[in-house]
Amino acid sequence: MKLNVIAFLIKADYNHDSIIAPKNRGNRIDVSLTSNKSAVLYIKTSTSKPRWASLFEGQPDIEDSWLKSKSVKGLLVVDVNDRIMAFTFGHARSMLLPHVIERGFGLKVTLNIGDPEKIKSIDKSTLDRIALKTRSQTSQNTTVDNFDFEFDHEIIKSMCALVDRTDEELEVVSGCDSVSLYTDVSLIDIPSIAERLLVAYQATDYRERYPWVDFIQLVSDPVIIEKLNNILVENINEKKYDEVWISTPEIVNYDDFSGFVYKFGKKHEPCFHSELDLEIYASETKFKYPVKIAALKRKRVHCVNADEVDIYSWPLFQCLNGEAELEDSTYIINDGKWYRVDDDFSSVVSDYFDKLPRSDMEFAPYGDRKEGEYLRHVEDGENLALLDQKWIYPHGSKGHRIEFCDLMSQCGALIHVKKYGSSSVLSHLFAQATVATELLMNDESIKDQVNKHLEETYLTLNFDPKDSPRNYRIILAIMQSKAGPLHIPFFSKVNLRHHARRLENMGFTVELAKIES
Repeated sequence: MKLNVIAFLIKADYNHDSIIAPKNRGNRIDVSLTSNKSAVLYIKTSTSKPRWASLFEGQPDIEDSWLKSKSVKGLLVVDVNDRIMAFTFGHARSMLLPHVIERGFGLKVTLNIGDPEKIKSIDKSTLDRIALKTRSQTSQNTTVDNFDFEFDHEIIKSMCALVDRTDEELEVVSGCDSVSLYTDVSLIDIPSIAERLLVAYQATDYRERYPWVDFIQLVSDPVIIEKLNNILVENINEKKYDEVWISTPEIVNYDDFSGFVYKFGKKHEPCFHSELDLEIYASETKFKYPVKIAALKRKRVHCVNADEVDIYSWPLFQCLNGEAELEDSTYIINDGKWYRVDDDFSSVVSDYFDKLPRSDMEFAPYGDRKEGEYLRHVEDGENLALLDQKWIYPHGSKGHRIEFCDLMSQCGALIHVKKYGSSSVLSHLFAQATVATELLMNDESIKDQVNKHLEETYLTLNFDPKDSPRNYRIILAIMQSKAGPLHIPFFSKVNLRHHARRLENMGFTVELAKIES
């Protein structure tokens, strides 16, 4: 019969019993697959009562047993070529200890055996402080080009595609850490399916199909991972929350969402959070400093629905994001996985940053002023007009407002200013410039709105989208106290390149400026 077979590859050097979470072990049963192949099946049943059931407690005509649901989950553990593969049935993923799972197994299998011409959906995440996780799916099977995937700015987290076969047999494969294979299956087929998936994981066909995948490569060397984890822990112990942060490692269904909970269980009254924040997490769960990597892998983040049921739960480590430099290479941790940025790609991004024009405008030092105070300090209405907090409303936006820029100069510069901080601050700076400029190009009302704000100055916005070359340039100015040339993290360099190229494609010159303290 046709089934979705879901499998996890277990890291080397683990045995059957050492991969099962002690609280979820259940009943252990030896299963015969073929005449010379056996496996171990772990089965666990549980009974629960949904939160809404409390509304009907005490009703004489309602039996308590009616309000309870029973679930069963199974984990089939199979040996394959000196490795272990675990097949899950029901919600049996929770039976596996998180740290024993080979991360990225399912995605690599999918990239290798999925037909690149028949992709059904892609999950991707931006390389950004505020990671934008999106799922795109099509009504027809298609290629990766039709998913607007930007290899220099995004990581593929999961893919679903038809299996590339020479016959007409329909199979569908998808995966991230686990792999899901929709195929004909019976119990005696399990060993051959396990071997097939392991061979697919070890293949390198994906490099020809998707040559950009290795621009950001998953790190598997335990020695390098240990060094990177030490850097990560050091940043947490020094409370450098601009260097490391947390976000959900998978797409969350917010239709059934009450909040994130950091301490969950019968002994704790849950405290709900609408967003994840590492600093608050550390305070609420009472981090014991110095923090150890084992504690980060042991602590958990919970996502709770309206019934206060734990619908998602991840190790804190799996939610960590940040970046590190090690031995002249750039590494990124995204959703708890370390990636090494290809040296050539890293050089291209860094070269772009180095070659981006530096503005010849002279900016007064900001001293100890905050961003708004500084902008009000330098504006004079003659050479520099203040547009900070002067809102414009895109046509048909129904109240949505944005800032056109922070300052506009007499010499034709649209200046966007931010004080150096986390990558999210810089992301906002770059995005603001792109959004405002695209509106200027496409919305005729924007120029009039800006000029309304300029009525009490000596400046006027004179822009025609048909002008070539452009009579205005975009300046991205960063207030930074650190001595020397302007420095921003690799995350931000990637993001800057992404936005600056969009602005350049619209015909604008993009310049960087450092505002000294």
